Amino acid sequence: MLNGYEVNKIGQREKEPELEKLFAENKNVYSFSKLNTIDNCLYEAYLAYIKHKKGIPNVYGCMGTEIHDTLEMIVHGERDESALVPAMNKELSDMEMLGIEFPKDRNGGDSIKDGWIANMEHFCKNFVKPKGKFITEKFLLLKIDDDHYLQGYCDLIKIVDKKNKIVSVYDWKTSSQFSSADLIHHGRQLVIYQMALEQLGYQVRECAWIMLKYCTVKYMGKKTVRSKEESLIEKVCERRKIIETLQSDIENKLTKLGYDELDIEVMLHNAKETNSFDTLPKEIQSQYKVLPYVRKYDVDEAAKNECLDYIKNTYQKWESIEEDEKNYPPRSFTRITKTEKESDDIFFCTNLCGYKDCPHLKKYLDTKENKSEEDDLF
Repeated sequence: MLNGYEVNKIGQREKEPELEKLFAENKNVYSFSKLNTIDNCLYEAYLAYIKHKKGIPNVYGCMGTEIHDTLEMIVHGERDESALVPAMNKELSDMEMLGIEFPKDRNGGDSIKDGWIANMEHFCKNFVKPKGKFITEKFLLLKIDDDHYLQGYCDLIKIVDKKNKIVSVYDWKTSSQFSSADLIHHGRQLVIYQMALEQLGYQVRECAWIMLKYCTVKYMGKKTVRSKEESLIEKVCERRKIIETLQSDIENKLTKLGYDELDIEVMLHNAKETNSFDTLPKEIQSQYKVLPYVRKYDVDEAAKNECLDYIKNTYQKWESIEEDEKNYPPRSFTRITKTEKESDDIFFCTNLCGYKDCPHLKKYLDTKENKSEEDDLF
């Protein structure tokens, strides 16, 4: 049977007997993060898994950790929802103390940080504990073959039908929306969870991400300008932009209720300032329902086969390399075009990689700095 709490009181994961046994038998045990590191940059993987060099944590690896832990305690009834805002503030304070910073926007400003805080603050203030029976931080082991295994911890598993072993799988995400191009990449983690549970004899009803920075707003409205009848609309919004996103529909509803143009302008201004329906008339408030954004991911046979191919291709590439530093090349530095301006695609190296002293990056940047202006003309 699935059993509950896999994390002890000081937040450290306990040693898993299954893992200890596999290590003792010299089996190859990978994690999803290790596979991604190998796929992203072989040199980073070399530093992390061959040299065992400790990297510097980045903001994307740190933010959300305290919130995840608090959500886990809320689900288990050990804390209530009021603990989320202090958890977020502690997380921001800890990152500041450690010198871990959000990346700057293209103008050198703090809009990325400010946006994340505004979205997450709205989530923390409005989160309601989900209904049902759940397991959190469940250790899962996926057997690929007799010598290769994949291990990980699933954020949230809902027990749909205990007798018939039916469950649903959810993953908390404090990141931004996944683009269509990146969906398969991000979806592999859910695919792995489902396949691991199926190996244990469970049926998985659905897999999904709970995207904390976003919400789903349900309301009756016209889907297009030319629509004659209203129907139920479900709109996904950034939490900090709920009123801004729905402004046109709210304005139409206020007009139908007979409010004049000046009153509507004032009400919309106040609502946008607070990003809340609370300042609007009761008859408007009652027409909107704000819910968590649960983004489902369809795990079919094609998704499973793609994921297994990715796992096998990645570990085969890793295991075929002779342990010499020269055999672990860095991530390529490419040129990307944005609004007719070329820039270097080194976001990963400067924001996501934990090895800021990477000699390959340093050499690349030094070479760039020493290039003359004429070099960029021809």
